[in-house]
Amino acid sequence: MNVLATRTMLVVLGGMMVLSARPAVAQQPSVAAIVEQFYPTSLTAFPDEIGGRQQCFAVYETDASAAPQIIVAAFTNHTEAALRILRAGSGGFHVAAETPAGLDLSGVQCEVVLEDVDADGLRDIRVDFSVNRAVVSWLFRWDGQQLVNLTPTGSTMAAGIQTSLLVNGTLVDVDNDGIKEIYVQPDYPRFPDEPILPGVLYRLSGDREATPLLGMWIVTRDTSTPETTTVEVALPQGARGPYTLRIVNGLPDGTARVTSAQVWINAQEILGTADFGNNVAVIERQVPLAAENQLSVRFAGQPSTQMLILIQSAQ
Repeated sequence: MNVLATRTMLVVLGGMMVLSARPAVAQQPSVAAIVEQFYPTSLTAFPDEIGGRQQCFAVYETDASAAPQIIVAAFTNHTEAALRILRAGSGGFHVAAETPAGLDLSGVQCEVVLEDVDADGLRDIRVDFSVNRAVVSWLFRWDGQQLVNLTPTGSTMAAGIQTSLLVNGTLVDVDNDGIKEIYVQPDYPRFPDEPILPGVLYRLSGDREATPLLGMWIVTRDTSTPETTTVEVALPQGARGPYTLRIVNGLPDGTARVTSAQVWINAQEILGTADFGNNVAVIERQVPLAAENQLSVRFAGQPSTQMLILIQSAQ
């Protein structure tokens, strides 16, 4: 609640001093103070809050005076977590939307990031929670009325509860269409005889089935001297062909495109200089792979260019 304060000033009238009071500008509460008021009571129950409590937030919308109108706020007691949309009204802020039911949000530290990931002109909401040594993320669309989950999920032992599969993940555009996909890196084996699992790619539209990836690399050219980059590619356990090499050339707006390059796998040239150009956005080739492989890329065009390289296996 805003309190209208008064400020006393000393006025001299005809040699006589008069104390006068005038209204002072009302002090607006900070965004953090607003968010603190809406910490969910469900997260304060004993003993869940023993580990501590934390909140993080981002301002989604402001008015002409830059005062916040919509705030995205995440709350955690280090065991359970919640997400709320706070909207300003005539009587102050209120909860406009909450986490959809059935989602298992949890973690310690949190961060809220706003970014348009599906090229619809509206910012989407990503919430990151630290869980052990991993970062577990949730991705939502705010449609003005409710939060819509965009996160790939998996079932838990508890009936109807879904956990996020966006663990140590990255948002990346693999089609150069402005719509980002979710790339989840494989866990590093904890034991010498433990198999290496493939990474997976999830799309934000369609059936959201996971596409197995043998690897994803961003290769850039920062100097005028031709450069060659080589990476090792090992086949994960259970991977099967056909294998597809996918090159995403430059950025979605058409800039930073490679105009001349060569790509080899195990010393066999897969792509040559004639395959690249300013009008080439995406290149795909089926490629043969062995158990252990070398992928090499040599830039020969202009500097300040880049390509995203993916190798995917069959479903």
